[in-house]
Amino acid sequence: MIKSSLELLEKEVWRYVETLKDSPEARLGSRKTFYKKYGRESKLFTFGFGDAEIAFLKWEERSVLHPPHAVPSGSEWWSSVNLWFIYLSELGAKAFESGLQKDLLPAPAQAWIDFIVNPSSSTWYRAHNSSIIDGYLKYPEIADKESLPEKVFINMVLYRLLFAQSMVEGDFLFAKLGKILGDPRGEAVKFITGFDAFYPKHYPMTQKEIKMVMGTTHNLGELGVQFMDDVLIEPELSHLYKLASEWNNQPALNGLIKNHRPSYPYGENLPNPKKGLAIRIMEWLRNIFFKNKNVSLS
Repeated sequence: MIKSSLELLEKEVWRYVETLKDSPEARLGSRKTFYKKYGRESKLFTFGFGDAEIAFLKWEERSVLHPPHAVPSGSEWWSSVNLWFIYLSELGAKAFESGLQKDLLPAPAQAWIDFIVNPSSSTWYRAHNSSIIDGYLKYPEIADKESLPEKVFINMVLYRLLFAQSMVEGDFLFAKLGKILGDPRGEAVKFITGFDAFYPKHYPMTQKEIKMVMGTTHNLGELGVQFMDDVLIEPELSHLYKLASEWNNQPALNGLIKNHRPSYPYGENLPNPKKGLAIRIMEWLRNIFFKNKNVSLS
């Protein structure tokens, strides 16, 4: 009886999610509705804990989520991961509303219930990131169709998400600042998603955007990106994935990093973006100042 109720709920939710498939606007509207209900909105935060997600989804809406018949079309991988993410979120919410036993659900859907019951930066990241990771793990064969620069960028998006979570969950180098910057209700995430150097405006990326992602333009915007990616995140990368696999109840996440390098979708050795002299100096200074000091994320 319980299993039957779960199957009916899963079908109901998936039918709803499929109605969003070819409309980036409908996907965005769906998430706004979700956070108006569960995000703990306020005068300061329009969608509460959903502010960061809505900002990122607006970036996706501009390019990667264009339907297949659009000109230009979007990305099958981005579309699939986003739709699966929405499904897991809606499944958790509908299960909560119907009183369905939580432990019957997939782990990400359970995390959404935890967020609904106890909204906080930590519960939001666990719900959001476990669902995104689940999408990565579900669709590696589609990711493999992407061009090499797009694969590099997909990996960047993942470890930046995990790093943002670490600022709330772990012991960031500057703990109090980290909790402020990592707050999904704050301006930091919205600023980053609107910054071309972090998130290209086009899909597929233009040659200029490819050069930026691959570290060959050497402008001020790229310097800021490389400082975050190479100086702050990269030294802790393997440890970050290990901790994030625990925070998000996704042990298979550890398979997406190889030899201390992101390797999604199939463990391949993706090229390292090139580093300018300024970044190499900052990496050298970081190693000097923080060597043998407690700078771990937990």
